[in-house]
Amino acid sequence: MTKHRCPTIGRRLSLGLVGVLLVGMVLPPGRIATRKAEAEGRVKTVLAFPATDESDQKNLEETAARLTSALALAGREVPEIDLEVFSEFSPSVRRGLADGSLRRADVEAPKDAATALVIGRAFRVDSVVLVGVQSLTITDEPRGAEVSVIGTEYSVPANIDADTATVVAQPKGTTFGVSGAAKARGGAAGEKAALIRMACTNAAQKIASVLAGKSAEAYVQTGAAPQKKSNLWKWVAAGLAVFALAVVAARAGGDHGGQPANVLVPTRISARATSGVIRLSWVPPATTEKTIFKYQIQRSVDGSAFQYVDNDQVGPTATSFSDWNVVAGHAYVYQIRVYYADGTITEWVPRDTWQVIAI
Repeated sequence: MTKHRCPTIGRRLSLGLVGVLLVGMVLPPGRIATRKAEAEGRVKTVLAFPATDESDQKNLEETAARLTSALALAGREVPEIDLEVFSEFSPSVRRGLADGSLRRADVEAPKDAATALVIGRAFRVDSVVLVGVQSLTITDEPRGAEVSVIGTEYSVPANIDADTATVVAQPKGTTFGVSGAAKARGGAAGEKAALIRMACTNAAQKIASVLAGKSAEAYVQTGAAPQKKSNLWKWVAAGLAVFALAVVAARAGGDHGGQPANVLVPTRISARATSGVIRLSWVPPATTEKTIFKYQIQRSVDGSAFQYVDNDQVGPTATSFSDWNVVAGHAYVYQIRVYYADGTITEWVPRDTWQVIAI
């Protein structure tokens, strides 16, 4: 292990596949799993802070950034948890600063356990997580990469003094360690950056498994294997999604005129309701040719009259947004678009799948 035949049948199958894909677009598999988990028990809310470079040489900042991005994605794949990665542009930060539960110094300072718990209390989450990259190993034979990560999860209620509503003097948490590995397939050379990205993704998936109350090995045994069976589904669904976005872009072209083909919109968007808040999340555009300036988010209660709800504060590194101004039992529809630094604005996407009922 490295460290570091029949036309009629064809038509029926095609129609069946299209039907399944359409259902998937209206109600993504992740949302089905989430509703099942919520029905069986309360989903644990987790606030994860950006990974830090804890290596001896202090030269793994880029790897830590990759792990942070991977963790934001991995948290959405585990129905037992509702994970958000901290960003100082978050609406929850603005709310905390406004009501006095947060200080600007806490938001901007390096995060230790006490500071993380203060922010976690303002975010109203069950626990906070600090993770650090300890080492990265690249091997040539076989070609591969392995990243070692250590993390600590702190329960917010258990570390807040009931009398003073402040963090206890010596916060106690549960420390865990995982290693994410990747190797080139079929003896290929394997690009270094791609291998590191795959190793970070593997580590992030294990971290999410641990936060859900499982072991990292449980992910490998019960989480990784079934995913291989759904690869075809993912590719087909991704192709259909790209096609749908292309159609939307073509129809909406008049809104912003002549948008370049290489400008991408957010993907894997989702909305999840917990008590008193609707949390939106997305995967940033994959383009490397343009720099994101900010996101804009609108909301509608009838699917037609949209209004801005982001207060022009969703920054370029954001992957989530929390809407606290909701009423239980009301259905809300959201849409998002991207401003790029060169002035390009994308179309609004997508109204169909970003809908949720507040609780």
